[in-house]
Amino acid sequence: MATATPRAPIQLTVIGGFLGAGKTTLLNQLLHDAGDRRLAVLVNDFGAINIDAELVQSRDGEMVSLKNGCICCGVTGDFIAELALLRDRPDPPAHVVVEASGVADPGAIVVLGDLPGYRRDAAVVVADAETVRERAAAEATRHQITAQLRAADLLVLNKSDLVDAEQLAQTHAWLREIAGPSTAIVETSFGAVPIDVVLGARAEIAPQAQEHDHKGHGHADHPNFATWSWSGRDAISGAGLVDAIKALPDGIVRAKGVLHLCEDSANRYVLQVVGRRFGIEADRPWGAEQPASQLVVIGLPGSVDEQQLEATLAQLSGAAPGRAPTSAGARDV
Repeated sequence: MATATPRAPIQLTVIGGFLGAGKTTLLNQLLHDAGDRRLAVLVNDFGAINIDAELVQSRDGEMVSLKNGCICCGVTGDFIAELALLRDRPDPPAHVVVEASGVADPGAIVVLGDLPGYRRDAAVVVADAETVRERAAAEATRHQITAQLRAADLLVLNKSDLVDAEQLAQTHAWLREIAGPSTAIVETSFGAVPIDVVLGARAEIAPQAQEHDHKGHGHADHPNFATWSWSGRDAISGAGLVDAIKALPDGIVRAKGVLHLCEDSANRYVLQVVGRRFGIEADRPWGAEQPASQLVVIGLPGSVDEQQLEATLAQLSGAAPGRAPTSAGARDV
């Protein structure tokens, strides 16, 4: 009798930030741009989520099902109960996004990604470029805002259109000092951040990957990020990969991957990089699946060095000089 493939853990991302920073705008964009991602979004203020009518498939109280397969739920009880309900659905989401309240510490919520059936993704914190420093200086809000900023794996410096270049640069540098070197910082307006940056690109092994030369692909919607992808069948050195990740430039915002490691070739591993924080975790045995690795790296302009990345992966996989991986490519996001 065939053994059922275990369910993949559900990714958990928390979006936090002080009142008025733009969390709801970012959440609306994620729902609109989800594509074929199966998202579930848990929100505090259900009425604030302005879902386009043409996206709605059905409504049931505080739950809206969308035609793209996503669902949006109002949090009526504690987060743990809501997450358990989503996990135990016959058709659970692949990724859950939790909106933290404007005064909550997102770091205290993202640890729920360690619950059974879940995998912690990241705490994404939205900051208002015009007001964040002023509010962080105020006695009444200083503790809440600094706690939120320090909890961030990814900081979205929103409303950058409301300040001049000098003020934006000063705020960026101030955020770096508060949040520390491990946090990725991206600047935007109107919450316009690609979904792959907020939630991470999906790295999935193609059923029958074909070898081909890598090519660049332009994408005009979000010219402020570049994406590079790579896949190969040879096992790669996990220890060497850790050293390579530590040496990545500061402009790398996200990386995700499925790994075939020479240290444990019988099992599939997953890689998660957000800013300078990373993790490599055992996923499941390869079984009948063809072992292979696939990586997707997203960075700010000038930070994604294709030639260096390809040379590093070729070295880690023991590929001969000049040998192309199964596939590789770079494009603007």
